[in-house]
Amino acid sequence: MATCFNDLSLNQDAIREVLQNMGLITPQDPLQVTPLTGGVSSTILKISTGERQFCLKQALPTLKVAKAWHAPLERVFAEIDWMNTVADIAPQAVAHIQGVDRSALCFVMDYLPAGHYENWKNRLLAGDIDVDFAARMGDVLGIIHQQTANNTALEKQFAYDDNFFSLRLDPYLGETARAHPRHADRILAILNRTQTTHRALVHGDISPKNILCGPDGPVILDAECACYGDPAFDLAFCLNHFLLKTVIAPNSAQQTHLLAAFEALYRAYLRRVDWEATSAVEMRVATLLPCLLLARVDGKSPVEYLNDQHTAFVRRAGCTLLEQAFIHLHAIQAFWRKEIGL
Repeated sequence: MATCFNDLSLNQDAIREVLQNMGLITPQDPLQVTPLTGGVSSTILKISTGERQFCLKQALPTLKVAKAWHAPLERVFAEIDWMNTVADIAPQAVAHIQGVDRSALCFVMDYLPAGHYENWKNRLLAGDIDVDFAARMGDVLGIIHQQTANNTALEKQFAYDDNFFSLRLDPYLGETARAHPRHADRILAILNRTQTTHRALVHGDISPKNILCGPDGPVILDAECACYGDPAFDLAFCLNHFLLKTVIAPNSAQQTHLLAAFEALYRAYLRRVDWEATSAVEMRVATLLPCLLLARVDGKSPVEYLNDQHTAFVRRAGCTLLEQAFIHLHAIQAFWRKEIGL
């Protein structure tokens, strides 16, 4: 366990030492370090040395959000383990790890240039909604869960339940329950169900901001919330973003395409479910989804693109969905379509 934190972003000499220890550079190699943006939980640096480029990632002890949110630094090892495991299942869906420094709590992976790997969130917000890509993402996620389901060795390796609670369950569902005492019992029951379900390898942050549109399909980033848990969490976490983006979509055509992507993603995913009854997975996704909608306006990590009017709409609709307790995703889709006026 780490006892102190050495912020590499403040010390280029320390970065050079880390890269040398990994065997990626020599003392004579040139070194250029450029901070990359996009995350709230880690320092991410582009490393250029001659013609080679890498990406260095180091977890931060305190997340860059408005509410106090501390997290265990050792979560970096969950991310490394997830990336290495998925590299054997769907190698095109992850960046390749080039080196690890356990004492510095960091790792280096391939640098994926934006010209070839566009961020999915940016594309969606720009109105570029590729329904086929959403289906491919659902299929990849389903394959990862399918190939890791009911695996006792992986369950032992990814016993990061405490990390998952501090990074996801409490700041999202716990905080939302505190903000909505009327619905707290229902939200906390879903939190407890998610916490005690151990079915497959879970990424924990399957969000469009963590998915790149690569030449060979989706590339998934930022797996520091990884644990062996409820695969329904990953699907619900991703589906949530399509509903949220319909609220700010400028026209009905974009809203329709976002809901089509929502449907394509979950249908492609559910076709891969063979580790338990498909209806059981869908029920857990459908009942978790309203909690996550509320979490993105009242939890510790609210989405940044909703104004006060949008937030009020999501809060009201999310509470109604929670009370309805739908167990099928098509019912949620139909409800949301009506709510946004389609």
